[in-house]
Formats: sequence, C-alpha cells, structure tokens
Amino acid sequence: TQQGYSTGFDASLDPKDQVKDEETGTTWYDYFLDQAISNLTQITMINHAAQEEGYTLPAVGQAYVDTYMEQLEQSARSNNYASLESYLRTNFGSYMTEKTYRDILTARTTASYYEQDHQNSLTYSDEELESYYQENKNSLDTFNYTVLTVQASIQTTTTDEDGNTVDLTDEEKQAAFDTAKAQAQATAQEIQNKLAAGSDPAALAEEYSEQLYSSSVHTSALGSSFASAARQAGEITLIENDQSSSYNYNYYVVQIDSRTRDEAATADIRHILVSAGSNPTDEQFAQAEEKAQSLLDSWKSGTADEESFAVMAVQDTADRSSQSTGGLYTGVSPYSGYVEDFTNWCLDSSRQPGDTGLVKNTGSSTKGWHIMYFVGWDDPVWKLTAKNTLASAATQEWASGLYEGVEAQQGSGIKYV
Repeated sequence: TQQGYSTGFDASLDPKDQVKDEETGTTWYDYFLDQAISNLTQITMINHAAQEEGYTLPAVGQAYVDTYMEQLEQSARSNNYASLESYLRTNFGSYMTEKTYRDILTARTTASYYEQDHQNSLTYSDEELESYYQENKNSLDTFNYTVLTVQASIQTTTTDEDGNTVDLTDEEKQAAFDTAKAQAQATAQEIQNKLAAGSDPAALAEEYSEQLYSSSVHTSALGSSFASAARQAGEITLIENDQSSSYNYNYYVVQIDSRTRDEAATADIRHILVSAGSNPTDEQFAQAEEKAQSLLDSWKSGTADEESFAVMAVQDTADRSSQSTGGLYTGVSPYSGYVEDFTNWCLDSSRQPGDTGLVKNTGSSTKGWHIMYFVGWDDPVWKLTAKNTLASAATQEWASGLYEGVEAQQGSGIKYV
C-alpha cells in the first residue's frame, strides 16, 4: 500500500498509530495482522489436509517455487543487494531467512495446487448440469448482438470573459445534464426506431458515428449483460444506465441477432510466451521466433510430454499470469478474448492431444511468439461454465470446512511482527 492510497493508509507512518475504523478503534496494524493470520490459518489447514491425503506438490508446482526463488535472487542482485538474504530481511523483517521464505512459498503453492486439484476432481451428472442450465440460461447462452451506445455527459466548468476557468453551479450543471440526457435519449430512440424498421446496424453505426459513445456490431459473447430479463432473437431494446462518474448517463440500443446454446467443444492448452518486447522490430520478432523454436526442439529431444512442457513453461514463459500453472489455459473458446491467431490455433478442428506449434503474437502488450501444446478437447462453453461454477462453490465450502472454527494462537514471536 502506498502513501496517499484511497484506503487512508499512510505507508510513511507506523500502522499501530493509524486508526482504520473509528467506531471500533481498530488500527491498520490490527487489520493487517488479522488478515495475515486468517490467510495463514487457511493455508496451514489446507496443507494439513493435503498431508493427511499423502498429496505432494507436482513437478510443475515445484518448478514454480524454484523459478520464483531464482527470479527473486535476480531481483535482489539487480537492486544492488549483497545477497538474497539481505533483500528478504529488508523487505520482510530481520527474522526472515531464505529457508523460511521458501517454506512459506512452498506451503502457499501446495495449498493452491491441492485446492485446484480437489476442484478438478469433482464431477456432475448431465442431469445436474442441465438443471443448472435451465436456471441460468441468460448467463450460459451465446448471444450474437449489436449495441449502439449514446452517452449524455457535460463539462462542469466554463471559461469567463477573461479566459479563467469557472465551475458551474450545481443548478447550472443539473440543467445542462438534463438537456444532454434529453438529447441523448432522443438520438437513442431514433436509432432504435430505425433498427426496428429494418436498417442495417453497421450502416447506422457509421451514420451516427459522431453521436455514438461506442458501437459493437454483430458481436458474439457468452451470456447477456443487458438486464436479467430473457432476451430473444429479434428483440430491439433501449436500456438506460447511470454511470458511476458524475454527469454521465448511457443509453444502450440493443438488438439481439441470435441466441443459442453453443455445443462446440472448448480447448485446453498450454503455452509459453517468448517475448520480443512491447514494440518489436522485425529483427526482434525473428530473434524471439528463433528462441521459441530452440526451446521447442529442446523439449522434443527429451521426454516430450505434457509435464515436461509445463515445467518448461514455468521456467521460460513471459506470461506471468499463467506461469504458476505451467502455461495452462482451460476452456478456450471464441469468447475467451485471446488474440485471433492464438484462438484459431487452439480451436483448429484437426487438433489432437500432444500437438505443438508456434504462433506469432502481434496483438497484446507483450508481443513475440507462443510455443503451443494442445492438451485436449473439453466440454462446450455452457457446460464447462456450469461445471466450474458448481465445482468452485463446492470447493469453497469444502475449504471453509477445513479452517472454520480453527483458532490461531499467538506466541511470543508476534512481538517481532
């Protein structure tokens, strides 16, 4: 937390001297300590359950711990610390050691993997998933739709005769806002009427381009985000939405083109991103491709299985969001939001488990080349979403049962925290 952060915590002052809750007198020190103890209790009890079951951290999890420690040591050196030990003491207190930190990281990683493996082990019958679908069609169906957004907004300042900036009065702001809303609503209704009369959405988006805040024409997405009421193909609706910021109000003209339960299979893959940089030259792209091909060739010369690929992903990927899971992405679908070439490779109908390849990435903040590994085909997106939702809730209940009612005893060492 940084000084001036919106929570009111000031990092330059002792947390014990800062009251977080005036009503209870709770200080920031109390709050941080309670959060730490709660988190530690949960991790400890999940680890106890893992030990009782004889569960051990898989190779990819151990690779993550080892790689994380190596990266931490590199960070210490780049920041001119004499050693990793001194870096840890500076950042976590004088009693922190490399072994203690590794033990904590291992426990946290083991708990995460064990909890995820428990969730993955849960199964549901077709009848259970169908029942969930019937109750949640609006979030599980695939919608093809058009949204043309008209926004009412105003400037809350003006300029006087001398060129000075002057704030509008509250009455002036409200009057201007009411006028802007009336104009925006009239424009939205005009667009709605033209859609209802059969006008082409793309043509309307172009016609009203200067008046539209945003437009999405014939877009596909999982689930309807336009109110809880059922939306059927052919519906044209005007929806209003007050924005969180002052004096902004949106009018959404929504046309539902189609609504289906998508039965197409999703894909489970692993990948390794070899970075060429944020704005690479052709030469940098070529260098990244050469490195990606070298890594893939090295993997093929070994056991060339999924586990070894996952370990390599932990060690070599530039995608930090999937590093801890060995580059794993499950349930890839056209609605996942990945770059087009990446998605197309994953969803190629000829894909077989164990397939590999290289995909160029020119569409994200970190560009380069993906080394791809196809794990296998998975359930259609509606069924996978239903299964994951049910399994996540069941896993949360299971985990809560492990640590609810468990009380942490504070020993004398707490005075060093």
